[in-house]
Amino acid sequence: MSSTAQLRRAPTVTSCVRADIQGLRALAVVAVIFDHIWAWPSGGFVGVDVFFVISGFLITGLLLREHERTNHISFTVFYQRRIKRIIPAATLVLLVTVGTALLLFNRGRFYQTFWDAIWAFFSTANWHFAATGTDYFLADGPVSPLQHYWSLSVEEQFYFVWPWLMLAVLILAAKVGVNRRRLVTGLVMAIIIGASFVWAMFDTQANPTLSYFSTLTRAWELGVGALIAITAPWWSQLPARMRPVLAWVGLLGIIVSIFVINGTMPFPAPWAVLPVVATALVLAAGIGGEQRFLFPLTNRVSGYLGNISYSLYLWHFPVIIFAGTLIRPSSPVYSVVVVAVIAVLSALAYNLVELPLHKTPWLGGKMSRHRRRSEWLAWRRQYAPAMKRNGLAGASLLALGVVVLAILPSLSPNPAAGYVPPAPTTGPSTSPQADAVQAQLSAALSASTWPEFNPPIVNLADQRVPQWTENGCLNVTARNFDLCSYGASAPTRTAVVMGDSIATSWLPAVISALEPLGYSVQALTKESCPIARTDVFDPAARDTVFTECASFTDWAQHKVQQLDPDLIILSDSFLSIKRLASQAEGPDAESEWTAAYAAALAELPARASKVSLMPPPGAQNLQSCYTPLSQPGDCIRSIQDDFNLLLRAETSAATTAGTTFINTQPWFCIDALCPAFVGTSAVYADSGHLTATYSESIGAVLQEKLLSIKIAPPSP
Repeated sequence: MSSTAQLRRAPTVTSCVRADIQGLRALAVVAVIFDHIWAWPSGGFVGVDVFFVISGFLITGLLLREHERTNHISFTVFYQRRIKRIIPAATLVLLVTVGTALLLFNRGRFYQTFWDAIWAFFSTANWHFAATGTDYFLADGPVSPLQHYWSLSVEEQFYFVWPWLMLAVLILAAKVGVNRRRLVTGLVMAIIIGASFVWAMFDTQANPTLSYFSTLTRAWELGVGALIAITAPWWSQLPARMRPVLAWVGLLGIIVSIFVINGTMPFPAPWAVLPVVATALVLAAGIGGEQRFLFPLTNRVSGYLGNISYSLYLWHFPVIIFAGTLIRPSSPVYSVVVVAVIAVLSALAYNLVELPLHKTPWLGGKMSRHRRRSEWLAWRRQYAPAMKRNGLAGASLLALGVVVLAILPSLSPNPAAGYVPPAPTTGPSTSPQADAVQAQLSAALSASTWPEFNPPIVNLADQRVPQWTENGCLNVTARNFDLCSYGASAPTRTAVVMGDSIATSWLPAVISALEPLGYSVQALTKESCPIARTDVFDPAARDTVFTECASFTDWAQHKVQQLDPDLIILSDSFLSIKRLASQAEGPDAESEWTAAYAAALAELPARASKVSLMPPPGAQNLQSCYTPLSQPGDCIRSIQDDFNLLLRAETSAATTAGTTFINTQPWFCIDALCPAFVGTSAVYADSGHLTATYSESIGAVLQEKLLSIKIAPPSP
């Protein structure tokens, strides 16, 4: 039989739920949950792609079968089913998440969560989180407990557009012969898949964060599932002995993708092809007959997990994020609590909300009063007893949860536990400003209650140094070069600040230190571009070299030669050493960075005094860890290994080049413990960039240090 003839013949309609599809759902949701809790396996996030293919397959098959039976598509019935299936369970999670955020989050983060919920409710979360992720000022902020709603928004947008497009195509197909409707629909879908995939290939390289969330770059994944449904008559003719082979090839392809794909690979294109095609093979293998010899997907445990997979997906991420505010994720208690709460909440929500409301006569279309009443009575007889039992169980668990909530914070280890403030020194100090900062840091490490923050912590992004936004001096170019000059109005000396966004966050301190000494301060900074002369990956593109850095560094070095400054101050993020294009790690990374940093120092004017400032070590993000239930110790962080690696590399390079190196760690930490606030001010606007308040406050410490080593003498 020809392919065209096969496409004309619809397969037998069956009302039973396919066990292999429920198993695929189980595998997908477990992979996603594992990835979000333990960041393992590396490609667990491809579970979302499996869901996309399944959704495209099921929805398209449903619409096609209806059209073949009735010669039309009832949009009213279709959207009523979607509303009952999706909206109640999703809305419940939104309401509970917003309510919990009010209790556990600080005011600023609660507002963010509230607006995230609004975007999610209107099925536009993917575009909202794409905009947030591509905004440099917001990308390093705390993770939203509703971020996982982006994939639901993609599916819901597909549900909104695809039925109308299908109807238009089917009307067109009727003009060329009703028996060719699947052929014409398949051709249209193939064109959509091709266009979406080509765009995804381009956008993954050009705008990786946007492409990850975009409906346009994900449409091809749903389209592949739709194409399998459209070509179902052809797949139904497969010999029975080929079906298990095809299904196992697909299942193994999904498993391989879960363990092989990782966050450094271009995604969704081309690497999503592996899980998408693999899922399509499993779906195709099960058309026209029961799937045999596929026990990993068709067993009862997988079936149950597949049944509650929607509830599992909805509840898992808020639980993970909220648990992280109460227990440190490094604590062994964290994993146990998270898994238990996800399982219990999901099972209760499925039995109390998702299943009963999905089966309710609500939105059942036009019917007589007698029939509506009889259907409601039948519904109550079937679901009311179980809802009562589960409701009582839920109330009991809620009471238990309140008790557990009260004791959870005490189970989380405090990095500063056992910290003893040093005894006050006696006699005159040679560095009073630095000693004052150490005293403030000691007080912060010993604090048992939160201060009254000034400025208040509502949105820490608003506390970044003004040079980030004023005149665009986060990224200095020829266009804004003159606008990024600060300091004395009648300068007698010139200083230049070079580096990445960390150097930008130093500007208030540098200006405060040098302006009284008669200096003008010129910024020559660019986000994500370290000083070291080596290739680094684009922080957004993961495996793409950030080529802008080389051209910027060349231009910046040229401008420095023209300026011939008296003083050059350099600083960059210690996280850049994790972005080496060579992918070197440990001692190899240290050696590469030492040589690359030395090469950059050698290009600077010989006459200028040069100071290499070690970047701030960072702390926990206050926007996340400052909550109504937290304590100051929850926001303390120990020195990271990458910080020490950069410290050794840049100390060695600076010493060899005759450049003054200043280890700024004592301005932020004591005994390798780093608080997130000092006095009444946040130290960091995220987890590593200084706030304007703290940066300016340590200007006196920087000035004291520069004067003590005779780098910046007072103005004559």
